[in-house]
Amino acid sequence: MSNDVNAQSAEFEEYTTFILEMSDKKKHEFAIVEEFDYEEKHYVLVSEVKGDEITEGVYLFRTESQGEDFIVEEIEDKEEYAKAVEAYEALYQ
Repeated sequence: MSNDVNAQSAEFEEYTTFILEMSDKKKHEFAIVEEFDYEEKHYVLVSEVKGDEITEGVYLFRTESQGEDFIVEEIEDKEEYAKAVEAYEALYQ
C-alpha cells in the first residue's frame, strides 16, 4: 500500500494508491477517486491505474483504518453493497 498525500493543482492531481492481488492472482494498482461514510462504515470508490493513467470504471470497497494504513475489504453482502451505492448516489442528488 502507498499513502500518497491527496493534493490538487491546476495541472495534476495525486491520489492515494494501493496494490491488491485479484482473483487472477495478479497484483493490480488502484487509486482512490472518492471516499464516503455510511452507517458508521467507510467506503472508497477506486479505479485501476495503468502506467501513469487512471482507467475508466470504478470499484466500490469498504475500508478500515489501522493506524496510518488501511485495510481494503470486498463487500460480499449484496444488500450492504446496494445500500452503499444508494448512499453514494444520494450525495450527488
